[in-house]
Amino acid sequence: MIRRTFQLIRGVGPSRERDLWARGITRWEQFLDRNEVVLSTRQDPAARDAIREAERALVARDLAALARAIPAREHWRLFGDFEQDAVFFDIETDGRARQAPTVVSLFHAQGFEVFLLERNLDALPEALGRWPLWVSFNGTVFDVPVLKAWFGDFPEPAAHLDLRFFCRRFGLRGGLKRLERELGFPRPPHLCGVDGLDAVLLWREYKENASLAALRLLVEYNLYDAIQLKTLAARAFNRALESLDADEPPLAVFERGDVLYDVTRYLLALAPEGRERELLASLRDRDLNEG
Repeated sequence: MIRRTFQLIRGVGPSRERDLWARGITRWEQFLDRNEVVLSTRQDPAARDAIREAERALVARDLAALARAIPAREHWRLFGDFEQDAVFFDIETDGRARQAPTVVSLFHAQGFEVFLLERNLDALPEALGRWPLWVSFNGTVFDVPVLKAWFGDFPEPAAHLDLRFFCRRFGLRGGLKRLERELGFPRPPHLCGVDGLDAVLLWREYKENASLAALRLLVEYNLYDAIQLKTLAARAFNRALESLDADEPPLAVFERGDVLYDVTRYLLALAPEGRERELLASLRDRDLNEG
């Protein structure tokens, strides 16, 4: 999709890009190979320079340079070529005024990582900073501001694809869990209905009563948030290709079964399987009574 992107040319927005596609100029090389004027005698030299510079950046896999060249609203186009450089992440917090991050999960080409407050959370900035493309759901609004406020000095990605806004742009509306259900990859039954408030209750139970069962359920919930993003990103990317009538092959959609063995092994190392539904129901009842 990147080589179909002409919005890196000064003065070319969505309408002029669609006009180029309609004229049969659908890829960078087709623009460069034209002997006649494409945009205008004034624009064409700079346009060709911009395309050549982008081509060099793509060959060098310089995501930062490409992200600077392409408008932020079009950064989703980078995902197809840089999926292996992406990290999918999500955070939970303690729900207090300062919003301390309690659990942060990363999922990437090398597997997954979990960071816990008062255990290994200090290692998060370095781990997240190793990946140039960040993918989140509402992370630009919530997750990253919380992490920046907590750590102070925090890395910046070359590009950040926030699926909340990307999905909405191409007709996929609602929260992450709703989109998972609508697109056909819901969570296991014991995680259905678990939300951010429950994450606060589970962390509180872990801290106050040293409940490893609560920690296990909290980590599992957060890990699913990160892992499900990879499937959603591919589904949304393919939806965008269809919406733009782009003659590009769809991305392979990630199936979480490929990683669930490792997830289960990690969770069992935290605590044995328990009665998750009963635990969460009791915490909700106690919170309601205390409120």
